[in-house]
Formats: sequence, C-alpha cells, structure tokens
Amino acid sequence: MSVRRLIVSDLHFGSGDDLLAAPAALERIEPELAWADELVVNGDLFELVFAPLEEAVEAARPFLALADRHVRRVHYIPGNHDHHLVALGRDERRLRSANGRAGTGAATAVRPAAQLLRALCPTAQIVTAYPACELDGMLFTHGHYADAHMRSSDRRLLDGLARQLTGTARRRRLTVEDHEALVTPLYELMYEIVNLPHGRSAQQRFERWLRGAATIAHAPQQFAARMQGAVRDGDTRLVSAPRAPTARVLEAMQAVCEDLGVRQRTVVFGHTHVALDGLCTPDGRHRLFNSGSWVWDGNGTRSRSNQGWPRRVGTVLRATGAQLELRGLLDDCADADLAGMVLDQQRVEAA
Repeated sequence: MSVRRLIVSDLHFGSGDDLLAAPAALERIEPELAWADELVVNGDLFELVFAPLEEAVEAARPFLALADRHVRRVHYIPGNHDHHLVALGRDERRLRSANGRAGTGAATAVRPAAQLLRALCPTAQIVTAYPACELDGMLFTHGHYADAHMRSSDRRLLDGLARQLTGTARRRRLTVEDHEALVTPLYELMYEIVNLPHGRSAQQRFERWLRGAATIAHAPQQFAARMQGAVRDGDTRLVSAPRAPTARVLEAMQAVCEDLGVRQRTVVFGHTHVALDGLCTPDGRHRLFNSGSWVWDGNGTRSRSNQGWPRRVGTVLRATGAQLELRGLLDDCADADLAGMVLDQQRVEAA
C-alpha cells in the first residue's frame, strides 16, 4: 500500500504572519494530517531570520503537537530561514572531527533539527535531511538554491559580495559547497542580529540599510536594463522587458537540478511561496511541484502579487506514493478572513 504523505513548506513560525499559529487555520489542516501517514516539512518551518529562536519554537508548538497526534513520521528538510540548524549541525560535526570522533548517522542528517523536533513531536519518528531527500522516487528540496541562479533577491548586494569572496562569481554550475557558501554568511548574520537583546529593532535597521545600499549599487544596471528594453520595444518610453517570473524560476530550478546532478524525476520544492502543480523545466526533464506557503503578508494576498506571481496561501500537496495532488485549504477565505486569523492569534499571544 502506498504511503500517504502531506507536504507543506514555508510555515515561518515566529514571523507574526504565520497562519498556522492561528486555531482557525489549524482546524483547516487537521483533516489533512489525519489523512496522512507522514508529514513532509519542506523548509522554513521556523522563522529564525526575523524572530528569536524561542519565539519561533513557541509559535510552532500547537501545529507540531497536532502533527504528532496524527502522523507516524515527520520528514524535515530545513530551508534558508531555518538554515541556522544546518549551520549548527555542521559545527557539531567539525567539533566531533577535531576531537577525533567520527560523525554518526547519515551524512545529510541535521542533528540539531532532529533533536528539536523530537522534543516537540515526542511520538512521531523524526527524519531530517539537507539539502534534499528522496521519497518514492521524488526529490524534495526547499528550493533556496535557486536564488543563486535568479539573482532577484532584495539582498543582491550581499549575494554579490558572497560570490566574490567564495570564488563562485563566474561559475555556471555550483557545487553544494558553493551554494552553502552563498547562503550561510548572510543568514547566520541575520540570525545572530535578531537574537541580540534589542534584536528586532536592530534587524529592521539592518534591513533598511541593506535595501538602500542595494538600490544604490544596482541603479546603473537597472537603468541600463530599462534602456535596453525600450530599444527592443521600439518605444521612446523607458519600458523594461523582463522575463516572466514563472520562466525565471523554472530556469533557475533546472540549473539547481544540474548543480545537484538530479536524474529525470519529479522535484518538489517551496521557497517561492507560490504553489505549482507539475510545470516542466525548459529542458523537459523535470516536473516541478511547489507546496506554496502559510504566510499572510497583510497586503492583500488575493489582489497583489510577489514579483508578478499570483499568490495563494494555505496550500498543501498530498502524495499517495508518487502521485501528487495540490490542495488549497484556504481558497474560500477572503482577505479579511486571513487577516483576522493573524490578528486573533496576535491578540492571544499579547494576552
């Protein structure tokens, strides 16, 4: 009999926009957890970049207790916003090696993440992996490695600096070590800032500085791109002609598959916060599924978009063996309903 798996990503517990911290959203997802044999959390379970560790863990407790009640196994693949657990595990392995002790368990296991989830889900079996794992012939990975091939992040200034410092600036194909060199410095810095005594305000100042510096640094390139777009369009107006966001992500994920040496298969990722239902990469070798997000951005999810993407919160993927089905659990909720879920939860936390 095929294993039934519920796949979620980008829960961002601790962010303040985390819908699954709200009882009304938990009611929607509980029948899905009851259906599943296993839960796959495909990255960004905890918001460790914009929230202190203790707050992120506390916000996640009700959802993980619910999961522990229903599923027998939890697979956890950290992403970029909970990458600190990966960095911590890497340091633990270095210390064991320095002390002449061999590492234990699978090379891709993330021991700190497993220890944390075992405390929060004491009944379920916990399996961790990073940066990817295979289940029923499908590859699961959070998808943040795509950023290195998109270069569309608000943190392009530090991304560019990281590329120069790590020697990856001119490489087309990146190793896992290259990707980790690009990811780790920025997210470790932001983790340390937000856990300072006045970390939230410090983080906000850092973010404002970073956005301002990136805008200044990239203004010439942006102006040149707009001019080239105007020439291509045969128009005197400054009209840019960027590729469609869908195409950019499909191309970036194709590059990630090349980087990781992925064979022809189904690839399930998150990170973009936009659900995908089996789109193919440009070379036709991979079918891409994305489990979307459970984050309410407070700006009108139905009416706004993220870099041109239509947004849809509250989605999950059901996997019966290798068969995948995308389900929208909050599709009938208006913007006011989603905002109310977050506000109700914030009032409970404030009380």
